[in-house]
Amino acid sequence: MNLKFEQFSVGDAISFEKKFQLEDFKKFAEISGDLNPLHHDAEYAAVYGNNQTIVPLHLIIGPLSRIAGMNFPGTPSLYLSHSVRAVSQLKYGETITYSAKIVALNSGKRVMTIKVIGFVGAKIIFDAEMNTRALRSEWNQEKDRVLIKSSSKKRVLITGASGAIGSAIARKFAHEGWHLLLQSRSIRTLNEAVLVNENDTSLELIEANLSTKKGLNSLIERIELLGDIGAVVHTASPPLNSSLRNLAEVNYSALKSITYAVLPQMLRQQYGKIMSIGSTAMLSLIDGFEDYAAAKSMAASYLKGLDAGFSAHGVNGYVFAPDFVSTEYSKEIRGSAPSLLPAEVASKLYNTLTSDSSFMTVQYIGSSEDGAYGFMPSSQLDANLPLSVAASKNDEGQSFYNKGANDEKLIVCIKLILPNVSNEQIRNGGMGLTPGWDSLAQIQIMLEVERHFKQKFSSVDFETLKTYNGILVALKTHKEVL
Repeated sequence: MNLKFEQFSVGDAISFEKKFQLEDFKKFAEISGDLNPLHHDAEYAAVYGNNQTIVPLHLIIGPLSRIAGMNFPGTPSLYLSHSVRAVSQLKYGETITYSAKIVALNSGKRVMTIKVIGFVGAKIIFDAEMNTRALRSEWNQEKDRVLIKSSSKKRVLITGASGAIGSAIARKFAHEGWHLLLQSRSIRTLNEAVLVNENDTSLELIEANLSTKKGLNSLIERIELLGDIGAVVHTASPPLNSSLRNLAEVNYSALKSITYAVLPQMLRQQYGKIMSIGSTAMLSLIDGFEDYAAAKSMAASYLKGLDAGFSAHGVNGYVFAPDFVSTEYSKEIRGSAPSLLPAEVASKLYNTLTSDSSFMTVQYIGSSEDGAYGFMPSSQLDANLPLSVAASKNDEGQSFYNKGANDEKLIVCIKLILPNVSNEQIRNGGMGLTPGWDSLAQIQIMLEVERHFKQKFSSVDFETLKTYNGILVALKTHKEVL
């Protein structure tokens, strides 16, 4: 097959799976000379490891050479460099999935930058960035893996698609060229509500009651069979007067199960958007909306954690919270209050989901606000609010924290370890909350804090000072060490 460097595009990706056994380590040990008993001695690992032997990192990343020599770009590849970060341990016999995605191209020098992640289920094992160069502009080579082109149409799962908002969202995504998987409790109602006549649009309808195990499992089975979900818009919700338990089952529990099903396929693409439809009732007390708002808030909290854990790998969580919408669903409670039209919500939601937006977007009639969950407009900000209330439109704008003498210096310090996260994500986060701030980054951050602030922290401090706010407070109590 004839290939040209110019055929590659930013966003092109491949994925494949591999298992490592103890026999693989023996071969690796012969070549590398690494005889560390943690990699092959179960008794040693039981005492000094995590009660299990683990695959060496350099054996795990061996397939990076395959990615360069067989895929990106292929046989004319010259491997230039890579950087690797270990995130979790891999056990022998586990199936690890590799995803490689082109993130930058230099056509003049025929150089490509590839981001690679290895994961088991939803657990990231490592991430890496590698640079390769094609020695020729054109060559013959048989394809090693199926290439997922950046221009490939993506599939969106929309739950509750027979409702006024869900069906409007479905029509918007269809108009923009997405493939659709639409869920509803009733196929008949779904057929009546969704009138999609876009050319070259794949449309699949599935009847499933998400409040039941059987219904949820039928949807998840279809998700796993398709294997190409690029976005989820979760609009499904029981009636407003339902019990808190039923509201939570659909708004939170079903969303969690759906997310667990789509995460591996999103990680293979290093692309994924998961959005819950919320409500302005989440931000203020509205009579009749209390249980509904509580269930939506559960979903928001879950997606916030998801976003912190996976946004560095291309998968993001979002909440879209419109004000009253002119639908039968809320008619009895909203009365004659001014309302958004479903089409307005669908248009704004689509733009939010497909752009570099904040975690939460609140839509009012004629305006919108972006920020983190729990934010409030800057006009309502009390200068004495604690850091936990912080949120912002951007790093310098609508932000709710108390700046101190050490604030900017600490931000700079943490950004040396986490260069791609925003100031807001740092100030409002910490380990497990801010993208990339895991146990390894925690150690690196504390070492940088010691170096920049000329202070020494104990091993206990290294383990307990896991948030930006905690470190900032601790800096006030420590004395400078010359």
